[in-house]
Amino acid sequence: MDNSGKHILLVDDEPVIRETLCSILKDEGYLVSTAETGREAVRLSLQKGFDLAIIDLKLPDIEGMQVLRELKENSPSLCAVLITAYPTTESAIRAIQEEAYEYITKPFDINHVKLVIRRGLEEKQLENENRRLLVNLQSEKEKLETILHMGHVMSSILNLEELARFIVDRICEVLKVRVCSLMLLEEGELVIKAAIGLNELIVRNTHIKPGQSISGWVVEHGEAVLVQDIESDVYFGRTNLPQYETKSLLCLPLKSKSSVLGVINLADKTVAGKLSVFDDQDRQFLSIICTYAAIAIENARLYGEITSLAVTDGLTGLFNHRYFQTRLAEEVDRVQRYRHPLSLIMLDIDSFKKFNDTYGHPLGDKVLKTIARLIKKNVRKVDVPCRYGGEEFSVILPETGIKECLLVAEKIRRSVEEMEFETGKNGPKVRMTISGGATEFQEGVSKAELVQAADDALYRAKSKGKNRILT
Repeated sequence: MDNSGKHILLVDDEPVIRETLCSILKDEGYLVSTAETGREAVRLSLQKGFDLAIIDLKLPDIEGMQVLRELKENSPSLCAVLITAYPTTESAIRAIQEEAYEYITKPFDINHVKLVIRRGLEEKQLENENRRLLVNLQSEKEKLETILHMGHVMSSILNLEELARFIVDRICEVLKVRVCSLMLLEEGELVIKAAIGLNELIVRNTHIKPGQSISGWVVEHGEAVLVQDIESDVYFGRTNLPQYETKSLLCLPLKSKSSVLGVINLADKTVAGKLSVFDDQDRQFLSIICTYAAIAIENARLYGEITSLAVTDGLTGLFNHRYFQTRLAEEVDRVQRYRHPLSLIMLDIDSFKKFNDTYGHPLGDKVLKTIARLIKKNVRKVDVPCRYGGEEFSVILPETGIKECLLVAEKIRRSVEEMEFETGKNGPKVRMTISGGATEFQEGVSKAELVQAADDALYRAKSKGKNRILT
């Protein structure tokens, strides 16, 4: 065992023994401090950390046993060796009770003292290592329990937005970070699905392509990035951004099999309430969480797709006829109870059969998809655009009177009229039009009567020359 750095406290009131032992132990490579009295020894123990203490039982001020007791209070892991010129069975028993490592009688063999010191330090070192291992095992056990609990909860959350919020919340809680964001790839860009500690404007407007910034690099390479100082980092060095209090960050990929779904970004780690830096243990712990999270995200997306298929038209991506009927019934029931406005638009593509007969159904399908996109673009998020059937569409407009409804319908009509549609590789571009009927819910009207009123208005628009919206 290397003795360098091992600090021994020698407490004895006999100068010859004290000085002799001090010289011998220093020659062995130990650091040695000496004390003539018990009080001096206690004072030194408060100022310095000792690995081992050699204490004479008979001291001029207080008993060596009391010194041992006070030194142990200050440093429970201290290894203590008691020496005495007047051994008794009682003193030996008391030494054992006070957890002294060894009890040596004077005059002693210096080689024996060296052996006792070496073995005592080795034993205490093993005890300290075992204690650290137990602490680490307990910490690892707690982390494993956290991971298993998170994995269990994540697997039960099928709503993607709710799942993203849960992941971010728990990571912040467990790793004690103040800034965390979960980003997913959508249409070739990383967007923030959930975040803590970031400005709402940043959350809404952040769009990162693979390869751009640290998050984009992690997506492109599928590897984690741990930075302790962003301003001096060799690979990713840059000026620290104002939204972060520290220069340390951690970014890990959300990988499912061979594909990367997104990333988790962490910044501003705290330890005992004080800002700190990320380490490899944080990276390892978070990488396991990311594995569970990626599986849960993929499951939530799959569930969302299956749910969407049940209510979505496969060609246009708008809500289907079944959903239209269900949602309109709900909206009619709501306005009957709360007396809020509700409007409905029915739309039909003019001369669509002629287009299909002339250019074929594949191009006809492209027309349907393009017009569906234009409808979706010109309505609000709260509105409900649907494919009613064939070339006919409908839009449910909650909290909307007939005046605002007509403005929306007219925007849709005009956007279709201005669009040029492809007719094949060498064919000419043609223009299409739509006709529409709009109506507002009136008290006492049923769902079927509301649809009929909009449909009647649509029929009149067709009969009066098409490419118009009537009520």
